[in-house]
Amino acid sequence: MAKLRGVRGAAGWCAASALLYLLVRSILYAGANALLGLFHAGATLARPVGVSDLTVGLFQLFIGIGALLIPLGFTLRLTRLDNRDLRLLLPAPWSPAFCLPVFLGLANIGNLAGALLTALFGGESGAQRLPSGGSALFLQFVLLCVMPALLEELFFRGALQGLLRPSGSAVAIFGPALLFALLHLDLIQGLTALVCGVFLGWLAERSGSILPGMLLHFINNCLAFLTLYLRLYAPAELALALELFLVLFFPLFCLWLLYHARKQGFRFSAGLRPGVDVLAVFGSPAYTLAVLFLLAYTVFFVS
Repeated sequence: MAKLRGVRGAAGWCAASALLYLLVRSILYAGANALLGLFHAGATLARPVGVSDLTVGLFQLFIGIGALLIPLGFTLRLTRLDNRDLRLLLPAPWSPAFCLPVFLGLANIGNLAGALLTALFGGESGAQRLPSGGSALFLQFVLLCVMPALLEELFFRGALQGLLRPSGSAVAIFGPALLFALLHLDLIQGLTALVCGVFLGWLAERSGSILPGMLLHFINNCLAFLTLYLRLYAPAELALALELFLVLFFPLFCLWLLYHARKQGFRFSAGLRPGVDVLAVFGSPAYTLAVLFLLAYTVFFVS
């Protein structure tokens, strides 16, 4: 019963932190648009008329860092969480040769499912821009590859997972992963984010550290960045070859690894902390309302 009461409170704090992330990001985004409009009439981050790619990238980086660090500071200050709970520690042995291809396989299975759903329901995939080179391209690399790998893992797998950990590993993995997926504000992308979030949460519990997850997150983002760059600036055949390799090789290799690991007695549940059922997070009214709000916001205001 104590664990059940604990998970409701912790899930409520997770929900508050997630909504604060969305609020801070929206405020910073609006402020950046207002500043751009002062210097270049009609300019926004979405339509940067007369604004350099480097300036846009700096604004985006500031928004991304602020939107994650402010809720993280809020969570650390107002809850029982302390720095040790973030698990910024050297990990226990975690087998990168197994975890990396499995993670990339799961991520690309999610990407493939998302592409099929987009084609099936007639959705549109957002066209991301990348500079062709120079400091603006490097800044986009930091923004898209480095910053999310470090700060998203610190926030979701560090702080939010740390809040729920006393109630058991299962709920600690699932609760932040669902919020992580919904905060992408795209139901198709959220599918991949949920799968990746669950695996990264499991890895944090299994290894006792968020550092391996940061590395895997970084590698996955680098591959996505490279794919996007080649799609924009390389011959179409080269970009297509890389995309086909990613969506075919890694899922198949992932399934092969999982099959052989299961035959040898590997269990994902081994070494995890026992506790309440994953659905116990919905016993928190605040968490449930946050999930419903994020779903409605994505469907009616973003899509």
